[in-house]
Amino acid sequence: MNYKRLEIYTWWTCNQKCTYCMEYPNMQQAWNKKVTKYDILKKLIKYKKDWYNHVTYLWWEPFIHDVFLDSLKIWKKLWYKILVTTNCTTLHIDNQASKFLPFIDELFLSVEAISVEDQQKISRTKNYVNWEWVFKNIKKYWKWTLLKANIVITQDNKNKLFNLVEFLEANWIKNIAITYPDIAYKYYWKKYVLENISPTYTECITEIEKLVKFWEEKEMIIKVVDFPFCVFPKDKIERYIKLTDDYDYQTRLKITHKEDLLDRWETSPRMRKNWKKCKDCKYKKICWGPSIHYEKLYWLDEINCIKN
Repeated sequence: MNYKRLEIYTWWTCNQKCTYCMEYPNMQQAWNKKVTKYDILKKLIKYKKDWYNHVTYLWWEPFIHDVFLDSLKIWKKLWYKILVTTNCTTLHIDNQASKFLPFIDELFLSVEAISVEDQQKISRTKNYVNWEWVFKNIKKYWKWTLLKANIVITQDNKNKLFNLVEFLEANWIKNIAITYPDIAYKYYWKKYVLENISPTYTECITEIEKLVKFWEEKEMIIKVVDFPFCVFPKDKIERYIKLTDDYDYQTRLKITHKEDLLDRWETSPRMRKNWKKCKDCKYKKICWGPSIHYEKLYWLDEINCIKN
């Protein structure tokens, strides 16, 4: 059977207000615009007729929605492979994990912090995740198809990347994405972005470099997401390029259709642009360059691929 993946964007609601999230102001306006299981059913039947067989459920924390479990059951009856992204604030609760996890094939965990103090600082809530119980519940109730973690780098965790990756590997997660955050000038002032969200590319790569030997020894699958090529160390440039989402663009193209059940503007890749000077990139022509707001925050020398 051919691989055909559908992305469904549904609720703009979440139980966290993460420092790096550019969508929270939209969520505040969308709590009453919830999608029903019948809305989802109509979409899934429509695309099942066109032989779609994988579905990614997005936006934003799915487990808090009262019709999410019904939706999972519907997808499974239609024989979709189901991918869910989650902040895990409910998966450490046994009676919640036992209901949802048996229906999920591919599970992506957002892991920005381990300690309760760091979690609450980044999430801007009193919520916390007991990660020990999350992994116990995953082991107990989940069917082991694809388990992946995503770490969004922030000012609060940039110096803790190694600890986060080491912790995940110790809990048998070998597949990890390390992601540069969206610089959300649309919602946040420069001072907020600088203090809470976006380190310099150089700071991030310095921390990521510390991980290279570790993840090679542990045979991990690492992706470095939303970084332009020219910030990587020259002597490791070819290896780093292969870790980026730009290099992996053909995998992105496997998502053959996106369906927004709520209005949503699209950018692919997120909030990035190919600057004129980057058209002459000496590494790869497919690089989309830095975040469109990066030059307003920091200097340009570190992302001048011609100079570097």
